[in-house]
Amino acid sequence: MLRLRPMLSMRLVEQPAPAGSRDVDQLVSWLLDTLEFVRRSGDDWTGEGVHSPIHRILCEFMLKEPGQGWDAQTLGDELGLSPTAIQYQLSKLNECGLTAAVNRDGWRVHHLRNGSLSNAVEMMANEARLVLEQRLRMLDVWMTESDFRMNIPSEKRDDGQFQIQIRGRAPLLEGQDELDAFLLDLGLLGDRVRRPADGSPLLGRLIFEHLLNAHTPLSLDEALDQWGTTRPRLTRTLDRFRAAGLVERIPRIDRLPVTLWSALHSQHDRRGSDWLMKKGGLSRIDEKVAKKIIKALEGGSFNVEICEKIFVSVEPKQQMVLLNLLGGKLPIGWRLCGAKSSQVCEKVLTKADRTFRRIKRVAETLEKAIQDD
Repeated sequence: MLRLRPMLSMRLVEQPAPAGSRDVDQLVSWLLDTLEFVRRSGDDWTGEGVHSPIHRILCEFMLKEPGQGWDAQTLGDELGLSPTAIQYQLSKLNECGLTAAVNRDGWRVHHLRNGSLSNAVEMMANEARLVLEQRLRMLDVWMTESDFRMNIPSEKRDDGQFQIQIRGRAPLLEGQDELDAFLLDLGLLGDRVRRPADGSPLLGRLIFEHLLNAHTPLSLDEALDQWGTTRPRLTRTLDRFRAAGLVERIPRIDRLPVTLWSALHSQHDRRGSDWLMKKGGLSRIDEKVAKKIIKALEGGSFNVEICEKIFVSVEPKQQMVLLNLLGGKLPIGWRLCGAKSSQVCEKVLTKADRTFRRIKRVAETLEKAIQDD
């Protein structure tokens, strides 16, 4: 009996845990969404309240009889679909590590690994975490260590939905190197990767190489100057790195003096000193500092260097409040989320572990709910 095990390939999309729910359909839907099996809104339902084929395969067959195996022909007859369509769904379950297949009497028989969903999820999570950890080790080779990179404190609020692809290392394609493979295997280049006709590197690679060696955050303006293209495209690229836990978004506090100088100068020219003192926010900071600013503005000597010296005694949070009252906006920057590669790896793995723990809890709840039924 030949056992068939494809190379690991899965997606993780962190979802809020379905706390307290024991509805089997809802729990299975949560599991499919977290592993991103259903990637188009139209795939959720096939019409008249019937769930997608992969949902039905799990609910009506594998979870009800976890110790049994199923071939594409049998499932196709039961679900009214072609064996080819069923095989496509089964291959996705195999690739993510939830199921395995054996050759039996000329058919590929698919089954939950080790006879239960909780066992299958545990094996899947352990394998996926190990593959992810090994892939992230490549950052040791590429990443420049920099304590200066983390001079600006991280924002606690900058913790969006975790989303990453985990794929085992395959032989390199022609013209591909390890960094290309890394970006593709972690889904950091998007779903539709199109190489430029002139053979130049992909935008995602260029930006990631910059971040690997940068000591300061990268703003959109700087990215536009360096690579052109459009703001939405740059934002999408940077946010893919951020969703995977490799990159974080922070306010460019290092640009505060320049931004404050511009806002103060502009508002003084438009509204004058009285407005700055009353509605412009200067009354909220130390009176001596405010008077120095007004004096420099009225004397025509207010420049970026003087602005930085005047505000050296003012807390960054107060400066940001003042900037907001002046109608200015502090640039946002993107940077790797650690001074060392080990710190970046730890943050990515922590987010992956959190998602795997949720999957394990849902698997255990699912088994109990099915047993109770």
